[in-house]
Amino acid sequence: MTHHLKLANSDAPSRQIGDYAQTETAINIRRSLDLVESIKGGALTIVSGAPGIGKTAALKAFKAETDAIYVQVAKGEGTPRNFAYVFFLAFMGGRPAFTSISEARSLIECYMDKRTLIVDEAQYLDQRTRGNPQKGEVFEWLRAASEHGGFNLVFAGDRSLADIIGRFPQLQSRMVRPVVIDSVSIADVTAILEGTPFTGREAVYALHAIGRLPGGLRNVENVLRMATAFAGADVPNTAHLKAAILDMNLAPRGVRK
Repeated sequence: MTHHLKLANSDAPSRQIGDYAQTETAINIRRSLDLVESIKGGALTIVSGAPGIGKTAALKAFKAETDAIYVQVAKGEGTPRNFAYVFFLAFMGGRPAFTSISEARSLIECYMDKRTLIVDEAQYLDQRTRGNPQKGEVFEWLRAASEHGGFNLVFAGDRSLADIIGRFPQLQSRMVRPVVIDSVSIADVTAILEGTPFTGREAVYALHAIGRLPGGLRNVENVLRMATAFAGADVPNTAHLKAAILDMNLAPRGVRK
C-alpha cells in the first residue's frame, strides 16, 4: 500500500538544493578546462556524457571564474551561418552585417580575442548544410577559426558527441584530455548530498541508483527537494526520502508502493 506524506511548508531548507557542487565529474571536467586555458592558442577538447551528470554546471562555473565565452546551441542551429547568428545574438544583442560565413568567422575570431569558447549541446552541430551532403561542417569551421584566431575551443554535449568528433581527424588529433563520462558516480552523489541530512550510507546508495536513471543528478536534486518539502519544519529523514522517491515514480521495479 502506498504511503504518501502531505507536502508541508518549509521556510528554511537544510540545503540550497541545486547549487553548484564540486562533484568528481565537475573536478574531472575542470582539469581539462584548466589545461586548455593554460595552453592559450588554439587548444581543443570535448566534454561528452549523459544528460544530468553536471556538465553544464561545471562549464558555467568555469565561465564565471574566467573570461571564457559560453554558447548553448539548439537543434537546427548547426550550420556556420546559424551558429554565427546565435553567437552574436548572445553577446552583442544582434548580429553585425556579414555577407559570407568567411566574414562571420573573421568577426568571431576578433571578438574572441584569444579567449576560450565553450559550445554546449554541441551534438546539435552535427547537421547538414544546404548543398553539402556531409554533416558537421561547423565543427571544421570553428576549428579553423580557433587556429587562425588563436582562441581555445571546448565542445560539450551528450554521449554521441565523442563519436561525432571521431569522424573529424583534424579535430581528433588536436584534442587535449577529452572527458567522456558514462554515468553518475557514487562520489558525485556524495558531493551533492554534502551539507544535507541525507549523508548516510543508505541514502547515498538509494540516490546513486536514482542518479543512474535518465536525468542523472537532476533526479537526485528533485528527490531532495520533494523530501525536504515533505519534512516541512522537521529534519528530513529516510522516510521522507523514500516517500519522495515513490511519489516521483523513481523507485526500482519490484519496490512496493
